[in-house]
Amino acid sequence: MRISAEEWYENTKDYWRKNEILYITTDEKNKTFFEPLARHHELRFLDNYEELAGLSDLDPNYKGMIESVVASRGRIFVGTYFSSFSAYIGRLRGYYGMSGNLMWYGQKDRRDEMQKWVDPKTSYSAREFPIGWSGIDGETVPSEDSF
Repeated sequence: MRISAEEWYENTKDYWRKNEILYITTDEKNKTFFEPLARHHELRFLDNYEELAGLSDLDPNYKGMIESVVASRGRIFVGTYFSSFSAYIGRLRGYYGMSGNLMWYGQKDRRDEMQKWVDPKTSYSAREFPIGWSGIDGETVPSEDSF
């Protein structure tokens, strides 16, 4: 579900703090794609840390794993609906004890999907489901009430 960076900004601008640094995890190679976001926020990408973190010798297959951990620790997370990568980041956030209410999707028609409890029925990779992490330590039975 590709949308323009202008749409990303318009659909998510209310979630970001003024001048907040945004970490972008993407497979988009053309960084100018993100200029509409860069007009309002400082943007960071994994390659900004290539030298500092010594990533130049790292097997490129590991970079997605690093990106998922970094993205999962943000104040909030905005991902792509129908992305298993975004869903996994959402699940990691749940494992860390972060509220699913601090996750949105960039597509306007799906933006608030994580703001409501939905039991999984089909298309499990389209989004994350709080039942995947709620009560994982056995303290509660997963339900809409504990969401």
